[in-house]
Amino acid sequence: MKRFFIEPLDVLMFRSERSFTAGESHVAKFSGVISPLTFEGAIKSKIFSEFCRKRNYSPFCFQREKGESEEEFKERIRKISEENDGLREFLEAIGHSALGSNSSIQVLGVFFSKKGDKRECFPMPNDIVKKDSQDKEILKLTPILKEEFKISGTEKYVCFSACSKIENVKAVMSFDAMENYLWGEVPDEPQYLENLYVMESRVGIRLEGRTKTTVEGHLYTAEFLRLKKDWGFIVWIEGNQELFDRYLSKNEIIRLGGEGRGAICVEMGEMDLTDKLRFSELVEEINKKKKFKLYLASPSYFNGYEPPRDRLEGELGVRELKLRAALPGKPIYIGGYDFAMNIPKPLRRWVNAGAVYYYEFEGEIKNELKLPIRVIGEGIDMRCALIGRW
Repeated sequence: MKRFFIEPLDVLMFRSERSFTAGESHVAKFSGVISPLTFEGAIKSKIFSEFCRKRNYSPFCFQREKGESEEEFKERIRKISEENDGLREFLEAIGHSALGSNSSIQVLGVFFSKKGDKRECFPMPNDIVKKDSQDKEILKLTPILKEEFKISGTEKYVCFSACSKIENVKAVMSFDAMENYLWGEVPDEPQYLENLYVMESRVGIRLEGRTKTTVEGHLYTAEFLRLKKDWGFIVWIEGNQELFDRYLSKNEIIRLGGEGRGAICVEMGEMDLTDKLRFSELVEEINKKKKFKLYLASPSYFNGYEPPRDRLEGELGVRELKLRAALPGKPIYIGGYDFAMNIPKPLRRWVNAGAVYYYEFEGEIKNELKLPIRVIGEGIDMRCALIGRW
């Protein structure tokens, strides 16, 4: 798994799912979500633009034109790719829509990190809470497997803490704290989000298509995220090594988020997450108790709120998987824009990072299981999950 450190050169815009048309009454709100798909698109766009530059193509040759039907567009791309050596292989590798291929480049997770430390800070799990707004004592929720605490009509149970009044913790936890959490401990004092970034409101104006000329009467207000000093992002990514070597240097400037603000993308050393988290030892403990909790480190799409049991059983190598409690949190909506087809991507309801699911199982989790746990395809997108004790 490759890792990149991304340091913004300016503010960033990660807009919410609400429809937005540039006009004086419109505000582009911050979504509150740092989606791996946004970073994946930025890195793939850089690779694509470098490929086009080296091959003397215009990027717009590979985009559907106004008035061009989908069938006409696909046929045009098919002919171009057949007439140019290596073009089809490249377009398939980056997942060009006209060829119907899946991208070989996948961003698994995006995590806040200090520039000096360059260590991941993970989204706070939903089972970690604090007493109330006045008390910062950290607590852990735990399911109680007693009949009186079973949710009616289900096989799931209610989670409890030692306190009657609790609040969510809007923070991230360090890499070491995540390791302790997966081993069943309550994490140390977290790093609160207000210490990582601030929000700035700015005025913008709509630009007309490819000409980039301003449109009269289309001022708007947008919320931008500004990271505090010495903070950036660590990105976990897997993909075609040849594409990285040929079209992405170890120190690049990429365009990130809405309005394509600049960011420095620096390649870091690879990391064996399985070894870092002492995963083999952890699996031995989990297999003894026949239960584990699944933690989502990135947003996931299940067409619902819980992971598909059969796919998860196959990935872990267990049987008779039973979901005993779930803390999915508030859903989020992720869409985007398909550059190739020149249309917005459909807005879908995802489970946000930090969701926690408690399972019991039969059999044993396979020893060769690697982290992060991924299930992608057939309407499922769970690209970065971890398991721990409960």
